[in-house]
Amino acid sequence: MWEDIAFGEKSGMVAIRAGKGNKARSVPLNASARHALAEYAAPLLGVAPRLKAVAAVWPRLRSGTPPMPLWQSQKGGQLSVSAMGRMFDGLVRDCAVRHLVPATTGAHTLRHTFATHYLAAHPGDLVGLAALLGHSSLNTTRIYVQPTTEQLAERVESLDLNAYKD
Repeated sequence: MWEDIAFGEKSGMVAIRAGKGNKARSVPLNASARHALAEYAAPLLGVAPRLKAVAAVWPRLRSGTPPMPLWQSQKGGQLSVSAMGRMFDGLVRDCAVRHLVPATTGAHTLRHTFATHYLAAHPGDLVGLAALLGHSSLNTTRIYVQPTTEQLAERVESLDLNAYKD
Protein backbone atom coordinates (compact mmCIF):
# COMPACT_ATOMS: atom_id res chain seq x y z
CA MET A 1 0.00 0.00 0.00
CA TRP A 2 1.21 3.50 -0.76
CA GLU A 3 0.46 4.42 2.84
CA ASP A 4 2.88 1.78 4.13
CA ILE A 5 5.81 3.74 2.72
CA ALA A 6 7.06 7.02 4.12
CA PHE A 7 8.88 8.42 1.10
CA GLY A 8 11.20 11.38 1.27
CA GLU A 9 13.96 12.83 -0.85
CA LYS A 10 16.62 11.98 1.75
CA SER A 11 14.98 9.16 3.70
CA GLY A 12 12.27 6.57 3.53
CA MET A 13 10.70 3.82 5.59
CA VAL A 14 8.48 0.87 4.73
CA ALA A 15 6.09 -0.57 7.28
CA ILE A 16 6.00 -4.35 7.23
CA ARG A 17 2.56 -5.14 8.56
CA ALA A 18 2.94 -8.88 8.90
CA GLY A 19 6.36 -10.29 8.12
CA LYS A 20 7.70 -13.71 8.92
CA GLY A 21 6.07 -14.91 12.12
CA ASN A 22 3.30 -12.34 11.56
CA LYS A 23 5.51 -9.64 13.15
CA ALA A 24 5.27 -5.95 12.27
CA ARG A 25 8.35 -3.76 11.85
CA SER A 26 9.67 -0.75 9.96
CA VAL A 27 12.60 -1.00 7.56
CA PRO A 28 14.51 2.03 6.25
CA LEU A 29 14.82 2.50 2.48
CA ASN A 30 18.32 3.37 1.28
CA ALA A 31 18.98 5.78 -1.60
CA SER A 32 19.07 2.95 -4.15
CA ALA A 33 15.65 1.66 -3.08
CA ARG A 34 14.22 5.19 -3.07
CA HIS A 35 15.54 5.83 -6.60
CA ALA A 36 14.02 2.56 -7.88
CA LEU A 37 10.72 3.36 -6.19
CA ALA A 38 10.75 6.88 -7.64
CA GLU A 39 11.28 5.50 -11.16
CA TYR A 40 8.38 3.09 -10.70
CA ALA A 41 5.98 5.55 -9.05
CA ALA A 42 6.71 8.71 -11.06
CA PRO A 43 4.56 7.79 -14.10
CA LEU A 44 1.73 6.69 -11.79
CA LEU A 45 1.92 10.01 -9.95
CA GLY A 46 2.37 12.08 -13.12
CA VAL A 47 5.72 13.59 -12.15
CA ALA A 48 9.35 13.42 -13.25
CA PRO A 49 11.25 10.34 -12.00
CA ARG A 50 13.31 12.32 -9.48
CA LEU A 51 13.33 11.88 -5.72
CA LYS A 52 12.28 15.45 -4.98
CA ALA A 53 9.36 15.40 -7.42
CA VAL A 54 8.05 12.01 -6.22
CA ALA A 55 8.48 12.90 -2.54
CA ALA A 56 6.46 16.09 -3.03
CA VAL A 57 3.38 14.19 -4.22
CA TRP A 58 3.73 10.85 -2.42
CA PRO A 59 0.27 9.82 -1.14
CA ARG A 60 -0.25 10.09 2.61
CA LEU A 61 -2.88 8.19 4.56
CA ARG A 62 -5.98 10.29 5.03
CA SER A 63 -8.72 9.23 7.40
CA GLY A 64 -11.79 7.91 5.66
CA THR A 65 -10.02 7.05 2.41
CA PRO A 66 -9.50 3.41 1.43
CA PRO A 67 -5.90 2.18 1.19
CA MET A 68 -4.46 2.15 -2.34
CA PRO A 69 -2.29 -0.75 -3.51
CA LEU A 70 1.09 0.37 -4.87
CA TRP A 71 1.39 -2.68 -7.14
CA GLN A 72 -1.95 -3.60 -8.64
CA SER A 73 -3.39 -6.69 -10.24
CA GLN A 74 -4.71 -6.55 -13.81
CA LYS A 75 -8.13 -5.82 -12.33
CA GLY A 76 -6.78 -2.87 -10.31
CA GLY A 77 -6.86 -4.57 -6.92
CA GLN A 78 -4.18 -5.59 -4.48
CA LEU A 79 -1.74 -8.27 -5.68
CA SER A 80 -2.18 -11.71 -4.16
CA VAL A 81 0.73 -13.51 -2.52
CA SER A 82 0.96 -15.88 -5.51
CA ALA A 83 0.96 -12.94 -7.96
CA MET A 84 3.79 -11.31 -6.00
CA GLY A 85 5.68 -14.62 -6.16
CA ARG A 86 5.24 -14.75 -9.94
CA MET A 87 6.43 -11.13 -10.20
CA PHE A 88 9.49 -11.97 -8.10
CA ASP A 89 10.23 -15.05 -10.23
CA GLY A 90 10.04 -12.93 -13.38
CA LEU A 91 12.45 -10.38 -11.93
CA VAL A 92 14.88 -13.16 -10.98
CA ARG A 93 14.68 -14.58 -14.52
CA ASP A 94 15.41 -11.13 -16.00
CA CYS A 95 18.35 -10.59 -13.64
CA ALA A 96 19.71 -14.11 -14.21
CA VAL A 97 19.78 -13.55 -17.97
CA ARG A 98 21.93 -10.48 -17.29
CA HIS A 99 24.14 -12.56 -14.93
CA LEU A 100 23.23 -10.40 -11.93
CA VAL A 101 21.94 -13.28 -9.80
CA PRO A 102 21.87 -17.07 -10.11
CA ALA A 103 18.70 -18.42 -11.72
CA THR A 104 17.95 -20.32 -8.49
CA THR A 105 17.74 -17.13 -6.43
CA GLY A 106 14.81 -16.96 -4.05
CA ALA A 107 13.53 -14.35 -1.63
CA HIS A 108 15.33 -16.01 1.26
CA THR A 109 18.60 -15.94 -0.71
CA LEU A 110 18.26 -12.17 -1.10
CA ARG A 111 17.45 -11.82 2.60
CA HIS A 112 20.55 -13.84 3.50
CA THR A 113 22.69 -11.77 1.08
CA PHE A 114 21.43 -8.55 2.66
CA ALA A 115 22.17 -9.84 6.16
CA THR A 116 25.68 -10.92 5.19
CA HIS A 117 26.45 -7.56 3.56
CA TYR A 118 24.97 -5.66 6.50
CA LEU A 119 27.21 -7.49 8.95
CA ALA A 120 30.26 -7.01 6.73
CA ALA A 121 29.61 -3.25 6.78
CA HIS A 122 28.61 -3.20 10.47
CA PRO A 123 30.56 -6.01 12.19
CA GLY A 124 28.97 -7.23 15.38
CA ASP A 125 25.69 -5.30 15.01
CA LEU A 126 23.46 -8.30 15.59
CA VAL A 127 20.87 -6.19 17.41
CA GLY A 128 20.45 -3.83 14.43
CA LEU A 129 20.31 -6.72 11.97
CA ALA A 130 17.76 -8.56 14.13
CA ALA A 131 15.53 -5.47 14.11
CA LEU A 132 15.77 -5.15 10.33
CA LEU A 133 15.03 -8.84 9.77
CA GLY A 134 12.23 -8.93 12.32
CA HIS A 135 13.90 -11.46 14.60
CA SER A 136 12.84 -11.43 18.25
CA SER A 137 15.78 -13.62 19.26
CA LEU A 138 19.46 -12.93 18.59
CA ASN A 139 19.93 -16.70 18.33
CA THR A 140 17.93 -16.60 15.11
CA THR A 141 20.15 -13.83 13.77
CA ARG A 142 23.37 -15.65 14.69
CA ILE A 143 23.08 -17.89 11.62
CA TYR A 144 24.25 -14.94 9.54
CA VAL A 145 27.56 -14.62 11.41
CA GLN A 146 28.75 -18.20 11.12
CA PRO A 147 32.11 -17.91 9.32
CA THR A 148 32.99 -20.26 6.49
CA THR A 149 36.05 -22.49 6.65
CA GLU A 150 37.75 -20.17 4.14
CA GLN A 151 37.00 -17.10 6.27
CA LEU A 152 38.41 -18.82 9.36
CA ALA A 153 41.55 -19.81 7.43
CA GLU A 154 42.04 -16.18 6.29
CA ARG A 155 41.58 -14.93 9.84
CA VAL A 156 44.08 -17.42 11.27
CA GLU A 157 46.57 -16.59 8.49
CA SER A 158 46.35 -12.87 9.24
CA LEU A 159 47.22 -13.28 12.95
CA ASP A 160 50.52 -11.76 14.05
CA LEU A 161 51.46 -15.07 15.67
CA ASN A 162 53.08 -16.44 12.52
CA ALA A 163 56.86 -16.47 13.17
CA TYR A 164 57.68 -17.27 9.52
CA LYS A 165 55.44 -14.63 7.96
CA ASP A 166 56.97 -12.84 4.96
